[in-house]
Amino acid sequence: MAVGRKASVTQSKLGFLIYGEQFTGKSTLASQFVYFKRPDGKPFRVLYIDAESGSIDDYIEDFEKNGINPDNLYIVYTQSLGEVRELLDKIKNNEDFHTYDEYGEETDEIVLDSEGKPFRADAVVVDGATVLNLTVKQGLVEFSRKRNSVKAARNEIVGDARIVMVEGAGLELKDYQTINFKGQDLVLALQALGIHFAITAREADEKQQVTVEENGKKKVTSVPTGRKIPDGFKGMEYNVKTVIWTYTDEDGQICAEIKKDRTGVHKMQEIVEDPTILDWQSVIDRTSKRKSFVVSNNLQNAVNKESDIYEKEIAKSSLLNTPENEPEKTAKSNTKSPAPKNNADSVRKEIISIIKSLSPVDKQELKKDFISKGLPDTFSKVTDMEILNKVLEAAKQFVNKV
Repeated sequence: MAVGRKASVTQSKLGFLIYGEQFTGKSTLASQFVYFKRPDGKPFRVLYIDAESGSIDDYIEDFEKNGINPDNLYIVYTQSLGEVRELLDKIKNNEDFHTYDEYGEETDEIVLDSEGKPFRADAVVVDGATVLNLTVKQGLVEFSRKRNSVKAARNEIVGDARIVMVEGAGLELKDYQTINFKGQDLVLALQALGIHFAITAREADEKQQVTVEENGKKKVTSVPTGRKIPDGFKGMEYNVKTVIWTYTDEDGQICAEIKKDRTGVHKMQEIVEDPTILDWQSVIDRTSKRKSFVVSNNLQNAVNKESDIYEKEIAKSSLLNTPENEPEKTAKSNTKSPAPKNNADSVRKEIISIIKSLSPVDKQELKKDFISKGLPDTFSKVTDMEILNKVLEAAKQFVNKV
């Protein structure tokens, strides 16, 4: 649902995306949240979600040497985006964290901070967006195989043809859309927590498509632009406040280029040698006395809202186009003839039945499919049977693909 407020200054929450190649200090920078101080002077409590399998373990000894109490750092190891979202929900709902047993199951033991109180995170680090992206893709590939297995069974495809169809299944366009959606929703979910956060990712070469001529024939190919971009969910950099690219210079020193910084601590494209995110402690100190405001919207909520509106529009169109509400076409008789079996109303009901059977995300995809085919996505004023039948056929084809 929409959220509004009067224009006024508010507390600033830090949101970093830190990316680069291996051994360029990404995890080091993100873990430096443990050195931050809350407005009351007490140390930050940091939830560190490690998808890189031990990226922070070697730093704990240094933390203790530098006066950091390890009880203010809670580390969870997972490569599952679903489990990451469950941890974020615990923060959002102000729930207790519980320790895990050797099988990865939560115990009854509550995680406590350095003061012996139930652990409540002031900052969260998601270390390894690249790994999370890979597991999401692989999960969708496995789902695609199941999807093709169902299609093969329905179409009675057997033998080698079935093996090729199932084992050769890959990501479809709608799968890539789902991946991008999950990545954007992750960043917005972090923002909605009302605490500080950092995401790390490996780097990748930015590529652009160019047309080249080979053996007298033109073809489109991808070539590197020379620019490094985050290797993870597409578009993560848009919704964070600060983007940092880490690299090693010619002398072997770790440096950072500030790609974006809405807080104003550093300038865009500024090069920082031996970087530290402690530069941003000043933002917390400067805004600590301001009111807190948290935007709790996320993409899934928005999709659900759009889906509800879409269903209401369809339901309304169904009611408005019943035979009782249709004007009489002739004045010769006041008696209404029985509605034919395949009239506009029955076709609409069949379309609505198909749409209601879909998930919110698939409903949105079907709506896009209608528009791409030049068909209406609402039916309140549609009486043309030819158009309605095309809509019905498009809906059936869509369901067969899901």
